[in-house]
Amino acid sequence: MDKDKTRPRSAVARMLLRVNLVCGLLSGVALLLMMIAGAADVIGTNLDIIGLQSRPIPAAFEFMATMMVVTVFLATALGQARRNHIRVEVLTNMLPRSLQRVTSFIQHTLSAAFWVLIALYGWKSGLHSVSVGEYATGLINFPIWPARLVLGFGATLMFVQCLFDIFSIFSSRFDATDMSRHGDTPVS
Repeated sequence: MDKDKTRPRSAVARMLLRVNLVCGLLSGVALLLMMIAGAADVIGTNLDIIGLQSRPIPAAFEFMATMMVVTVFLATALGQARRNHIRVEVLTNMLPRSLQRVTSFIQHTLSAAFWVLIALYGWKSGLHSVSVGEYATGLINFPIWPARLVLGFGATLMFVQCLFDIFSIFSSRFDATDMSRHGDTPVS
């Protein structure tokens, strides 16, 4: 753990890690809000069980859908920085160190390509949604554009994390991982 803090990192890599941590915190807040809204909606919908009038919360579904996007896309880059995404390393761990670097390069490059496409579509969709004032109709007209912009931002953040992962293969100055809270030990 102490070794993680003594690695030489560029200021940009440290800043990326801080942004990932803040976004992870915001993702957790969104998850909490989603749970509160969901619980309140379920309770309000089932009040007739105890003899009270049922009152579901207007736009609870739309709010929870927006919070789901916030929860997933703001936390994805932090998951990557902490190496918490699913990885199957049975074969790559048996390879020589040089080939492990090649497979890491290929993996991070493919991930970056995937996430840049999601980011481009997310930004395009989000900016269009803002320009037309897109919203979900219902008792309360709920805006859709914030979720679309968060999707673009979160995918962009993940793309940048993948780029830093690629660059860190060649230089530890670009290492933007957060292994200080990584409790898993690699299987050999």
